[in-house]
Amino acid sequence: MKFQKKINNSVAWVTDENENRVIAMGKGISFGKQVGQEITDEEIERVFHPSENEKKEQNVLYKAIENITSDILLLTEEISDQAAAALGIPKFDDSHYLALADHLNYALKRSSSDTFDYPENLRWEVKNLYPKEHEVAIDILYYIEKKTGIRLPKSEQTFLTYHFVNAQYDSNVNLQSMQLAELINRAIEIVQYHYQMILDQNSVNYIRFVTHLRYFILRQVNHENSDKIADQLIDVVKKNYRKAYQAAEKVGKMIESSQSCEVNADEVFYLTLHIERVTERQK
Repeated sequence: MKFQKKINNSVAWVTDENENRVIAMGKGISFGKQVGQEITDEEIERVFHPSENEKKEQNVLYKAIENITSDILLLTEEISDQAAAALGIPKFDDSHYLALADHLNYALKRSSSDTFDYPENLRWEVKNLYPKEHEVAIDILYYIEKKTGIRLPKSEQTFLTYHFVNAQYDSNVNLQSMQLAELINRAIEIVQYHYQMILDQNSVNYIRFVTHLRYFILRQVNHENSDKIADQLIDVVKKNYRKAYQAAEKVGKMIESSQSCEVNADEVFYLTLHIERVTERQK
């Protein structure tokens, strides 16, 4: 690749072997470089490929990188590689990498000036929905403190968990993790209000219920069908577990209205059984 223009000491506009203009990142990659000078593969840690309508220097990709220090970009590269290896997933793509870099840039600036911690505005479900990603987030926070000397607040466990979950999915197909957690919370609130009870978050049945809700919601959003249930069996459940069935219908209508999808009778059937189990053990 050939150097074209410095963005900062560790990021530059370059041309590849096909004369395409791309953004390359690597420690000190721009330092002392002249236009047209060769950049070796050993100097490059990541290459960003702006789309045709993004190649002007005013594009979003350029502005995002320009406003993040090279130290943060390189730290993000280390962190994203560690997370990808721990989770057994491919290298973070450009959009997820930049989202993580932008978040870290803000979090570290804020924490270096004060000790403010965000309240946990999303509930216990996050670490139970994504236990592996949450454990990786905890390890990454220790690594950040070791590298920067800054101890980020515990709320960052939740935020990093979101980033690591989102990095595993195509955002055009799957629901973003924060939106998914919010929908799960709304579903739980519907059930609790319907039964006028607070569910025991430490029970095995609750964990199973939350796990079912997660996949139930994803199936609806991705237009996937559950196993077909005989109409007679649905009628039996509707009759014997009337209250749970009504709650399941309410949850289904909430998902339909918020996600513009259709929840079929088979899905309501399975949801009814989980609601009956999670509520019955607490009566």
